[in-house]
Amino acid sequence: MEDPQQSNEALADSIAMLEQILEVMPQDTDAIKALYRAHFNRGNLERAFEHLNSLVSIVSSGGEPDTLLFLQSELPQFEEVYPSEVAAQVARLRMVEFSIGKNEETSTPSKPDSSSSEKNSVEVDISEELALAWRLYEENQLSQEEYSSVLHDLTEVSSKELDVPVSVLHVLNDRGFTQMTRILNYLSTRSGIPFISLANIELGDKIASALPLDISAHDGALPFSFLENDLLIGVLNPFNNMLVDRIETECGRRCHTYLVEPEDYDSALHKLRILVEES
Repeated sequence: MEDPQQSNEALADSIAMLEQILEVMPQDTDAIKALYRAHFNRGNLERAFEHLNSLVSIVSSGGEPDTLLFLQSELPQFEEVYPSEVAAQVARLRMVEFSIGKNEETSTPSKPDSSSSEKNSVEVDISEELALAWRLYEENQLSQEEYSSVLHDLTEVSSKELDVPVSVLHVLNDRGFTQMTRILNYLSTRSGIPFISLANIELGDKIASALPLDISAHDGALPFSFLENDLLIGVLNPFNNMLVDRIETECGRRCHTYLVEPEDYDSALHKLRILVEES
């Protein structure tokens, strides 16, 4: 008969070894799964659940899609202990499934429809908005119910042809979210990006050619002024640094970003469209 003490010591040694592996390779899913099993078998549900959360983050960022099935089978075991957290993670995994299904559809060759070729040429990437929604939930800015609703709406509107960007702020505003000021203050404080109102800012003719209109209409970054040779841009997601890098490459200027509320953004976008049409 196996000595329980020796068994526990061996398990502890395995955990220590696996943790050393993660220090070097923090996204090694095999090591994370093994650590999850080890802590689960020791009855340490809190640590086990932490490792499941790590796997969800890896899968959500586009890594190890095969781990999706593993998570779907393991997460239900924690519903009684962490009901809201499990619900949130399950919602994230649904978004992963949606993205995988969408990629499979677009990878299948099909005869193009000439009447809608322009519409289909633009694919809405909502990954940064999904990450923002998760941040707001994780840092207690949104309840679990609000978070799930935002995910649902982001998914739904991303499949439609819109003349404004798909954003968390638009979704919250359209739902009549009463704490928009608090959310905007949080986003500005956490990101270090100042908030600005565009209501009284005149968009000059030069602004119309500063960036392609498509970026403002679909990606959530709108030019509104110049600071010497630098460009001032209103954004809806202050954590989307990749977008800013892309814009700086696109326009060949240094960009300074400012957080704007969605209604303000839409109004400025309408004015920008008029300028572009007249130019």
